[in-house]
Amino acid sequence: MTPFTIAVSSCALFRQENGETALGVAYPLVKALTMVNQRLSEMDPAIEESFKIVLIPTNMDHSKESIENYNLKIEIACEKPILKHLEEFKPILFLSTNAQNVREAISAGYGAATMFQQDYDEHSDEELRVAFDGDGVLFSDESEKVTAKKGLEAFFQNERDNEGTSLPLGPLRMFFKALVHLQKGPKKSPIRTYLVTSRGTTSPGIRALKTLQENNLEINEAFFLGGAHKGPVLKAINPHIFFDDQMTHVDGALQNRVIGAHVPYGVRN
Repeated sequence: MTPFTIAVSSCALFRQENGETALGVAYPLVKALTMVNQRLSEMDPAIEESFKIVLIPTNMDHSKESIENYNLKIEIACEKPILKHLEEFKPILFLSTNAQNVREAISAGYGAATMFQQDYDEHSDEELRVAFDGDGVLFSDESEKVTAKKGLEAFFQNERDNEGTSLPLGPLRMFFKALVHLQKGPKKSPIRTYLVTSRGTTSPGIRALKTLQENNLEINEAFFLGGAHKGPVLKAINPHIFFDDQMTHVDGALQNRVIGAHVPYGVRN
């Protein structure tokens, strides 16, 4: 099996702390991806590597030395413009603390998100937990455009009218598809996925579930919050990363010591 490539910038994987290089906000996810590689390989020796992690140097700081110090199995790319890196490695996901690089990646059609250096709660070593928003992340911003142009009531009417029609998939579809694909093999998968959306449980929620169903994309748990704050639910889940296209929700995650990443896609951005 060809591994799925995840590209991570050195400014996300490491950070400067009192003049020293320390592990950054992307480390819990990278560690969990490495765990998934090991677990799936143990279950099926034919699978050597499920995820290939490539480090994109934002400056040639101490990336190589840091990788050796922390015993990380990561390939280091040479220095070149960010889109050249992405064209070369074709990652299903690119993570960076550099918002401009992430916007360039999104504009070029890659799944990408901006991370924020912060303190966070300890994570599970037994499974990879990834939480996604719906619109503008797993799904397109088709419905959000209706809200932005005509208001919330028009959104609800639109979802009622199109309850039986699935939404186009969004910018993080390839990463989510990879997670779903890897979950199908082992009896007890080390991967768990979550949908945490502001959609309610009526027509908006039904349409979201129909979209997943029609694309054969199974989610482990779905939370339809009907506009309620996402922070408390995310704190309970404690994912290695949560993706949202609205900074309001990303901030809510960060305030609850959850690693939130911003997807600058669609009408909200």
